Amino acid sequence: MLQLWQCCESILLFVMSIGPVRGMKDLYGVSFEMYRYIVQKSIEVGQKHGYMMMSTPILEHTSVFQRAIGDDTDVVSKEMYSFLDRGGDSLTLRPEGTAGIIRAIVSEGMTQNMPLKIMYYGEMFRYDRPQKGRFRQFHQIGFEHVGYKTPYSDALMISVASEILQKCGIFDFKICINTLGDDESRAEYTKAIVKFFSRYEDQLSEESKRRLIKNPLRILDSKDPKDQEICFMAPMISDYLSKESGIYFDQVCSILHDCGIKYEMDKLLVRGLDYYSHTAFEIKSTIDDKNSIGGGGRYDKLMQMFDGPDVSGVGFAFGVERIMELLSFNNQPLQKVAIIPFSDNENKVAFDILQLLYSYDIPAEFLVLGNISKKMKIANRLLCNMAIIIGENEVKNKVASVKFMNKEDQDQKMIPFDDLVSFLKHNMAQ
Repeated sequence: MLQLWQCCESILLFVMSIGPVRGMKDLYGVSFEMYRYIVQKSIEVGQKHGYMMMSTPILEHTSVFQRAIGDDTDVVSKEMYSFLDRGGDSLTLRPEGTAGIIRAIVSEGMTQNMPLKIMYYGEMFRYDRPQKGRFRQFHQIGFEHVGYKTPYSDALMISVASEILQKCGIFDFKICINTLGDDESRAEYTKAIVKFFSRYEDQLSEESKRRLIKNPLRILDSKDPKDQEICFMAPMISDYLSKESGIYFDQVCSILHDCGIKYEMDKLLVRGLDYYSHTAFEIKSTIDDKNSIGGGGRYDKLMQMFDGPDVSGVGFAFGVERIMELLSFNNQPLQKVAIIPFSDNENKVAFDILQLLYSYDIPAEFLVLGNISKKMKIANRLLCNMAIIIGENEVKNKVASVKFMNKEDQDQKMIPFDDLVSFLKHNMAQ
């Protein structure tokens, strides 16, 4: 009996060990297609606006993030996956993308070619409590415009973020913006914040009490309900802006207005990383605004932290998993066609049509096993949004019966074989 129990225990431990690490997910099927679709739309928008693709290593020296993000941020102090390698060097799985991009610009000698417009996507890692829309391994899509400081580039960056969401079919979102001002503004505001929160120190959470000493502006980003009540009474940074910072932010807002981009002012918006200055923004779902979809802002001193030139940059990043939550994928133009012969008698004609579609680079699946009902179920599972059904009458009349998989109320269309390619291309372009 003991041996049987030990055997069962070993099997259980083996099964547990081959599952994914907590907070990390396998991407496959619909999830992977959603991920690929979001990346594809982001790249299309980025290329239109002149951004070039860049990829940096998943592993960086820990100092890259310590110096850029800040030792007192939650990301560095609590959430980074850091370890010593066999050579004794401290390495970290990247928790965000901007620091690595700026490091690469300096180390690869790209500072001679500024301004630069760079986009990237890939895995990020943070040791955070797994919950809805938040994972320990997650994916980000980011954009950076480096070496060009103007309110137009800030507004255009926000415009690009908005355009990407709309291209993905997401419209229920709001843009929240604030300014963190320049060094002078931030220093004066920090003094006011310390004075204000000191009066309520005994009511603050333990985390905010610690921040009051080390990084007081981060109290404004607290998620503790009692802290948030106090924060709503806190002074606004707009009252402490230098003349230059005030003018800069007014120009950003004016350009957004001229572009027809709606936004909301959020005086508590400080973002979670220390390198931001001037414009900061977040994009939140209007359906569920507890978590942001993405955000970013301007950074004036980041490149100098990597011994680069004194140039400014602005950027943003989306959490892909956050977008996936909002994406109604059945309404997205994922274009793949199922070629379905009604019986074995139509296989040859259906296969010829498959080869024709391939010659025009139209993605298609050839489904020959099972009855028509089973074939349609497989087409759905394979994410085909159109089915071309070839039966005896279709072969006789040289027409294809086309069904839109996600439009059940729409009748099947009978399309002549000679017009099939143009019909499909027209519908795939919509």
